[in-house]
Amino acid sequence: MSALTFDQLRHANKARLPEFRNRRGLRAHSKPDGSDWFLSAWSNAVCGELGEAANIIKKIEREDMTLDDAREDLAAELADVQTYLDLLAFRAGIDLGAATVKKFNQVSARVNCDIRLEG
Repeated sequence: MSALTFDQLRHANKARLPEFRNRRGLRAHSKPDGSDWFLSAWSNAVCGELGEAANIIKKIEREDMTLDDAREDLAAELADVQTYLDLLAFRAGIDLGAATVKKFNQVSARVNCDIRLEG
């Protein structure tokens, strides 16, 4: 299992934003912190990648391919979701790691489960 942390992903995302280029080689952002995109654009990016993951899952479930055959592509799409989700959280001023710990623990309490995250 990877030891990647939310903090490492955030640091790398922030460092890459001013360098990111589109497929035509043009800078994707006019502002180095990605603030040239509205939250809706970041949300759309998350949803777009999630849609690509859903499309792979659809193909697995209709037996066009097996999970074993699709696992690498599905992993790549889910990684894209995670990356864009962190960027959306960054632009919204949210510490995604802290938010995840808080919400996970709230749900554990609600469902009467003793499993909690520390953070």
